Amino acid sequence: MTRTRLIQHTPPVRIFLCLLLLASSAVAQFATNLTLPKNNFLQGEPLVAIVTITNRSGADVIVGGKGSRPWLQFQFEDGQGRQLSPVQIGSNDSFTLKAGGTTKHTVQIEGQSSTGQLGTFYATANIFHPISGQYYATNRARVNVTDAKPMFDDGFGVPPGFPQAGRARRYQAIVFRDIDSITLYARVVDDRTKEHLITQPLGSIITSIQPRIQIDAKNFMHLLFVVQPRLFCHTIIKPDGSIAKREYYRDLDGSRPTLVMTGNGAEVVGGESFDPAKAPAKAKSFRKTSERPKE
Repeated sequence: MTRTRLIQHTPPVRIFLCLLLLASSAVAQFATNLTLPKNNFLQGEPLVAIVTITNRSGADVIVGGKGSRPWLQFQFEDGQGRQLSPVQIGSNDSFTLKAGGTTKHTVQIEGQSSTGQLGTFYATANIFHPISGQYYATNRARVNVTDAKPMFDDGFGVPPGFPQAGRARRYQAIVFRDIDSITLYARVVDDRTKEHLITQPLGSIITSIQPRIQIDAKNFMHLLFVVQPRLFCHTIIKPDGSIAKREYYRDLDGSRPTLVMTGNGAEVVGGESFDPAKAPAKAKSFRKTSERPKE
């Protein structure tokens, strides 16, 4: 009873100061920040987030590891403040957050857990501090989820060798126009339930030339589209929605790449194969007059 009475009669200012000190101590463990490369998403596409952590605890902190508590958790809530199921991210390999150090972590969250519903949402990342046993929250980032009408929509059956073989599905290709970009997406939809199974961004597209889209005899979807002036991308999508292959071709004068269906599938004819990873050939340099051999 004595302790109870003592707590009840503790001056409110003293309680406030104690809580303030506890809050300051807690915040000092980690300084955190959440950024999204973009805020507008097509329904079902993966969400990429960048989490920045500065360890201000004064000691190295080891997070992650097999059997450990998830070190990162994302919380989404809608415009009315209703929270969605949290997304927990763990790591089988532990890593160290150095005292005073700052690290950046890029995380991709599958679309069904992040952008599966239309509307405006707010995301917060929570980083676990194993010493205190607490999660420390980042700022909130806005997520706008919308959708667009497919420019291509055709059915196919899942071939043998893939999960749920024989089930009816649909391939869709969607051009999504954001504020300062235009992106081509590939989507796989369950034909019976209309569920978006996977929505895959394929990259920037220039729409002045209509993309060529075909489904081959193996029920793979082929897309040939312009990504930069005179540069084409040929992307092949598997029935499970993953990317099977991606190749690039340059448009040569009088020989533009085009997609042709064959008995074995589809192939690109015309143009010139191009590898964006290779550095462009250096221009030939001319020797100075003083360096030229005397005649």
